Parts: sequence; C-alpha cells; structure tokens
Amino acid sequence: MRKKESPARILSGRTATSIRAGVLVLGLALITGPAHARADDLAEFYGDPPEVKEWLALQKKGKEHLTLSEYGKAERTLKKAVLKARKLNPHDNRISESAGDLGRLLTIRGRFSEAEPYLEEELAFKDIAMDGDAGDLLISMGELVKFYLDYGTDTKADALTSDILDFVEGKIREQRNQKSGKLTLGKGQPLQGWAGTAAPSMRTPLIEWSVTCDALGEKYRIRKDYDTADRLFKAALDIKATVLGKKHLSLANSYDSLATLYQSKGDLAEAESYYRDSLEITEKILQPGDPQIYSRMNKLAKCLIREKKYGEAEKLYLRANAMYANSKSLYKQWALFNLGCLYSDQRRFSSAASVLSQAIHLAERNHGSRSVHMAPYLRKYAYVQYYLGNKGANSNLNARANSIAPVVKAITPKVKMGTLNLGSKDSKVNQCEHIRKGKPI
Repeated sequence: MRKKESPARILSGRTATSIRAGVLVLGLALITGPAHARADDLAEFYGDPPEVKEWLALQKKGKEHLTLSEYGKAERTLKKAVLKARKLNPHDNRISESAGDLGRLLTIRGRFSEAEPYLEEELAFKDIAMDGDAGDLLISMGELVKFYLDYGTDTKADALTSDILDFVEGKIREQRNQKSGKLTLGKGQPLQGWAGTAAPSMRTPLIEWSVTCDALGEKYRIRKDYDTADRLFKAALDIKATVLGKKHLSLANSYDSLATLYQSKGDLAEAESYYRDSLEITEKILQPGDPQIYSRMNKLAKCLIREKKYGEAEKLYLRANAMYANSKSLYKQWALFNLGCLYSDQRRFSSAASVLSQAIHLAERNHGSRSVHMAPYLRKYAYVQYYLGNKGANSNLNARANSIAPVVKAITPKVKMGTLNLGSKDSKVNQCEHIRKGKPI
C-alpha cells in the first residue's frame, strides 16, 4: 500500500488557485474514495515535474526497445533511466520499473551476475514506496527468490523465503487464534478478516500469495530442501482453505503438491493420504471422465504400487477403465496400458495380454501405427508374449518397435593416447595414405 501523506503537507507551497483546486480534488476523494487523498492522486492532477517526465520518456523508450527485442538499444536506454530514477522521490512506486526491466533484460541475455543487483534494487525501491508493507511486497519477494534459485546467488534465497513464510504463517496464526464474530477489513488485520469480510476483488492478493508459495515450494522440492518446501506448500494450502473454502479445486492442487513432496522424501504413507484427499476433492467437483480425475487416479495408483498395495492399485485402474467405458480417448488408452503393465509386473500374463492388446489398438488409432508413441506399447506386449510362450509374436513385436524407435547403443570411441585405432590391419602409413587421397578407411 502506498504511503499516505496529510492534505496539509501535500498542499503546502501552492498558489491560492492551486489550493482551491487541491481542495476540490480532496473533497472528491472524501466523497468517492479513501478518507485521505493520496499524494500520487494530486500529482496526477498537477502533472509530473520535469525530471519525472524525462525519466518516464526514457523508461517508455527502453520498454519499447525491449518489446521489439532490440536488446542493445534497450540496455543503453534503461541504464540511463535507472540513473534518472535514482535521483527521484523514492516514495513514487513507479520508479522501480527501470531497475526491474533492466534486470530482466540482462537475465534474458544470460548475464545473471549483472542482473542480480538491479533486481535487488527494484525490490528496495518497492519496499520504500510501499512503506515496508510485506503483504504488498510478497509477490516481488517471491520473484527475486525464484531468480536467486534459478540463476543468481542461491544462498540469498533462504533469508528472503524465511521472510515470506514468517509473514504468511503469522497471518494464518492470527486467523486461527482470533475469536469468531463479524470483522472489518483493515491494514495488518488477520487473514480471517481479510478473506471473510472483503469483497471478492480483495481476495486476489491472497490467492497470489498462495500461488507464490506453491511456485517456491516446487523449486525447493526439486532442490531436495523438503522442510522448506513443506512449509511453503502448507502455507499455500492454509491460504486457499481460508479464502476459497475447503471444497475448492485449488486445494486439490495443493494436496497433490504435498503428496509429490512426501513421495520424493520416501514417506509413501503420507503421500498416499494426500493423493487420496486430492482425488476425493477433484471427483466431487469435476464431471466423471475429466482428465484431472484420471491424472490423480494414476498418481495414487502408482504410489500404491510403490507401497506394494497392488490390489488397491488394480481397483483404481479398473475404475478408470469403467469411467471411460465408451471412450476411445487417450485417457482410456493410458488406463488400459497402465493396467496391463500392472498385470505384467505381477506376472499375470494372460490378463496383461488381453488389456495390452486393447491399449495397442487405441494407440494405433490415436497416434498412427508408425508413431514413436507405439514403441513402449509394442515392447511391453512383446515381453508378455514371450512369457506366454509366443516367441514368434515376441520377435515380430520387438522388430516392429525397433523399426519405429531403434534402441541406440552408446558408442565407445577407440582412442588411445591421441592415436585413432580404427581396428584395421592397415598400418598407420596406409591409413594416412587413404586419408590423403580422400579414400574411405
């Protein structure tokens, strides 16, 4: 939120005519908007001073060059804009744009060490302009963390992530601890008040917080920092539950993320529980046959297989096949193939052969008989045919798969101490003679 100034301070030093105009603007603000007119509202009325107009012209020109991918021109112009911006009023929330755009341009050009200080400067400007309001800064903080983790000094990411979590978790704790009853919206108020009494449009920043936490959680999961990822995913989940209620599809996404996290940690029981929650919510909200339902069935089934709960996994795949009973879609094809693979892995080869035959028929219909997508289907079916004693079918299926997607073996170069060993009986002299005459060797 922008810093507000008193009307007296805003209007000081104006001529009598300007003051009367300022009072008119202030009166309109009292009638139609906040209790106090903002400094930038009056700045817009009076117009920007010359130095700000000069900066705006440079910023606009730099942005245009960037949009047109004229990176050299954009860099030179934005650097000038940054120098101008540093001399302006730091409480103007617009001036952070120059440093931010320059940082993103340098990131595009792969010059990450140069981009980092400009992106940090962008956040510093925003911090001043927003008067240190962490709620308004949270999205920008999240973007800088992503940069640190992907391209920059990753050791800086943890401190900023900790600030994000402290703020969000603090809001959630306030919400849980406060008494029930009607609340009014105000700065620094607990999350329950924000979500419960604000107009729907006010919920957008809260959802953006959850999106930021989810995105950072996935990055920390990939880095195997599971504790931080867990906190971020759960913070996102708590925000969604508060703002959207406990029966919203967005919660299913959070449960899915947590399940993937716990599966990465090897805690399969906890992963199974979250996958079940995700599937339950998804099935209650979406129509049968929706792709998201199959996706969550498949994830739960694969988790159950890792837990060696083969019977439960089979029931899920049978449910999926029943859901697509009259369908010839990719989802029916995948459901059949996964069920066939499960039967094969359990050495139930007769059951596997029947199911995989249907999967191959659909795969040919959906992809074409020569598609590279056919190869895993053909190889799995060949494997099953081998154990059923049909070695001829096994050879034919493998040959077909190899003609579509040949199995490439790694080539080990025969090089010793810088001398090419061609494996031939020719002497090195004869080899050189062949090369000199342009003959193959």
